Amino acid sequence: MNQFISCLVTGVLIVLSSMAATASQGPLPLPQRGYKVYSRIQFVELTTQHPVRDKALGDTLEVSFKSQLDQLYRLHNPSVRHLRFVERVPQESCDILISGTYTLRAFGHRGMHATVTVENLATGETQSFEAAGDAFEITETLAQDVFHEFQKTRFPTQARIYGKNLTLLYQGAIYRPTAAKMSELYKQSLIACEVRGGRVSTEKELVAVATLGDYGGGVSVGHNGVSSDYWSVESARVYVAPWSQSISATNLNPTERLNYLCVR
Repeated sequence: MNQFISCLVTGVLIVLSSMAATASQGPLPLPQRGYKVYSRIQFVELTTQHPVRDKALGDTLEVSFKSQLDQLYRLHNPSVRHLRFVERVPQESCDILISGTYTLRAFGHRGMHATVTVENLATGETQSFEAAGDAFEITETLAQDVFHEFQKTRFPTQARIYGKNLTLLYQGAIYRPTAAKMSELYKQSLIACEVRGGRVSTEKELVAVATLGDYGGGVSVGHNGVSSDYWSVESARVYVAPWSQSISATNLNPTERLNYLCVR
């Protein structure tokens, strides 16, 4: 059985849904040169005893996961690759161990459930990701979640904007179970930034930081797959991503979510 192992330093146990990456901070500060990830990954089938079939499927999941992860690195081309699979290096010389499990389902088209656990070899702490679907869907989703978790912008961070250093303190969102007045959500976003010792970004700052993206030290604006993407900006205005302009918060329809970027 091939080993599905990868060296990723993690801090606390976090279980993430495979279909939605969170905006929380990463598990531990990342080293400047990234983590050494053990080159082999083992996927273990939890419910049946078919060694030949299970080994073949485990090998398929390993190869597909690593291929999907490599594609994401080529697509986004981050300045630092935080996850580096290393060949011909013993496990004990790596930073992280990644192992996988899967369960075959008897009914339905989504016939498999899988998890990937990333272990800090120095501390034993783990972080887990899960997905359901066919083999390709599973490895695609797991690779996306792992890539996002270890390559996304970690706050606070510095960004060079219009010739000046801008501290990005936090990216968050105000949620409501039902639509609320935009002006009310806006006031709460101001408070959220105040308690963090900052302010909401200006429209120009937000647009500039968005050019960096989630994997370049900034944030992604207008790429969340929904028709409306609202962001608090200074002067009681809300930046509406699909329109690429800001509108007075009092002139917008109620919504369930308002994003904000705290800066200083």
